[in-house]
Amino acid sequence: MELFYSKLDKHIESLDEKFGSKFVIKKAAYNGIILVLKDGCGESSFKLWVHKHFKLVTIGELQVVYGIESNNPVITYEQLYVTIKECHERVEHHGRDKTWKEIKQQYRWIPFDVVVIFLSQCDLCWNRKAFPKPIADKPITSISFLTRIQMDLIDMRSIPDGGFHWILHTKDRFAKFSWAYALKTKEAQPVAEKLLHQFYSFEPPRILQSDNGKIRCKSDKTEKAP
Repeated sequence: MELFYSKLDKHIESLDEKFGSKFVIKKAAYNGIILVLKDGCGESSFKLWVHKHFKLVTIGELQVVYGIESNNPVITYEQLYVTIKECHERVEHHGRDKTWKEIKQQYRWIPFDVVVIFLSQCDLCWNRKAFPKPIADKPITSISFLTRIQMDLIDMRSIPDGGFHWILHTKDRFAKFSWAYALKTKEAQPVAEKLLHQFYSFEPPRILQSDNGKIRCKSDKTEKAP
């Protein structure tokens, strides 16, 4: 939360003074808006701005400031972090656009730039972006189980685990069954050892497909296809 407000304050300081003064609404200004709407107290320019943008809604014993156009409650500077966090969690961390849509439907006076600042601090979203995905599969025809196995090496060097920097991923193209093996390097020997372990358990496929082409597999040896 502290980092969020630190970045937000720096952003506000970078704005034009006239625009920055109304970019977010702090609690003191919020109370001033209530006074204008209730009693008409305040400077003329401030009152003009208040009557243009806000109205007072009574909820039980509370008087809440709402936006006139949106008919949604106004969120103060002090409430920004918690409010955006709740909206972001309601959409299950599904990105900027869904979070922004949820906020606009529920609240007023939360600028888009503030949402972007919040999302830049979301660890879960950053981890999701950082996790590498394998390259999209090319269409491969297969007629039965173990006819053709697709092999890929997934680069995990940006987020290693206990010295393991690669994942050997193999997939039967017919059954869609997958195997995964953690590797410390992508050298041929450890890759071959994992493949042999799989072949001993399930028998070799007729064709092993990799980025480097097809490898025809036999019971006694493995050789490059012509």
